[in-house]
Amino acid sequence: MAKRIEVDVTDYSFLEAASSYKGSLLRPIDTAKLLKMCFWLEFELSRMTMGWVSSVPDWELKGELVRMSYLHTQHMIHLRERISELPGADINDKAWTPSSLQEACQRITQAAGLIEFAAGYKFIVQKLYEQYTAFHETLDPILDGPTFDKLRYIELDKEQMISWGIPYVKFAYVEDAQKRDAYQTWLVYIDHVWKVLEKSSSGKGIDWPDHPVLEPAGPIPLKPANDPKYPHVDLTKYKSAMFDPKSPTYDSLKHMIFINASEMSAVESLTYLYYGVQKMPVDFYFDVARHTWDEVRHSQMGVRRLNQMGYRTEDFSWHPSTAPTPETMKQVFPEFYSSLTMVMEPCSFIKKRKSITAFMKHGDPLSSIQSEYDIADERLHVGFGQKWGAKLFEHMDDFISAQNAAETVKQMHLRKMGYSQEEINKVLHSFPEFCGFATMELNYDKY
Repeated sequence: MAKRIEVDVTDYSFLEAASSYKGSLLRPIDTAKLLKMCFWLEFELSRMTMGWVSSVPDWELKGELVRMSYLHTQHMIHLRERISELPGADINDKAWTPSSLQEACQRITQAAGLIEFAAGYKFIVQKLYEQYTAFHETLDPILDGPTFDKLRYIELDKEQMISWGIPYVKFAYVEDAQKRDAYQTWLVYIDHVWKVLEKSSSGKGIDWPDHPVLEPAGPIPLKPANDPKYPHVDLTKYKSAMFDPKSPTYDSLKHMIFINASEMSAVESLTYLYYGVQKMPVDFYFDVARHTWDEVRHSQMGVRRLNQMGYRTEDFSWHPSTAPTPETMKQVFPEFYSSLTMVMEPCSFIKKRKSITAFMKHGDPLSSIQSEYDIADERLHVGFGQKWGAKLFEHMDDFISAQNAAETVKQMHLRKMGYSQEEINKVLHSFPEFCGFATMELNYDKY
């Protein structure tokens, strides 16, 4: 019988043998470290774009920014897969952006307006793709073929990301000399910040240049910017926009389409969550980015369908987005996320399933299929809530365990809607009845 050979695959002591190598070729450990730098730069670009969603009023632009943020996280997934295969630079649950890189990106993100933000984003994303180009010129395509494959996927989004800011910066402030001078000062500033970053190895003791913007427009503004094409509902009269009887689709099956369209308010709350919560496991940011992009798609499919039906967005009143304050932040984040994923989305399955059948009955297959995709997405989101809801509650002063987190958020949700504790106790453990309290019913017979 052959003798069993035991090998410790986690033993990297062999790396010391070649530690003095100074040649032009990259060893696996060197490649891993460089990929890790790209990983964190992708993350900061994702945070930049997500953080600026509520700073811009335009509904379509909000969706573009979320899409780019999501794509950056997809690049992170490709990079992490390759990094995990190489020695010496694994990314664990407690890993976070190096402080000097985070500081530099935060400074460039705190821009005076959209044009300045676009210039900063364009500057950093070009630096990122310069690094990817350097990989192509340095790596051996046979020795490090798997890295080339990962870079090939990332290259697919290069043109979109490099070109996104060009329309905003191409003719920046042509008619306004004062603003043009301030913009040129901003360009000099971001270039200076990056040069300081490249010369430093740590965020401590760095002599950063003075920031030229006194009142940045973003990221995560105190009050979300609103698109005038989406006028707000009067919340002194109605609990949410879906309860406003002046809506053209009120008391009809088509109101399901409006509910989809209105999901941009959830998008913006998720962007505050994404940018504001620090040092969660990186998988949390992957999941929230996907969740946020899904909500954008739901809003887009709803608005597109309303337009196809002959409605204008101005015909409706829309639920406003809200920003958490520093005083409420620790409570608002976990309450909102858990309520969305453990209450609103699972409860919505009931009316969405009924809508699928009803739309087909009324001869509207597009709206029916739309609801099918909606359910598929939101099943995923419920899983995200089960995975991260209790983890977020750890950020609150009063810790709430995974076991009682779901019941807690249900009670909070119903109290916010004005129900008494007695009413809540009656329905809390009856899922269909609870969802009737938590949401609204539709008139499925009226198209």
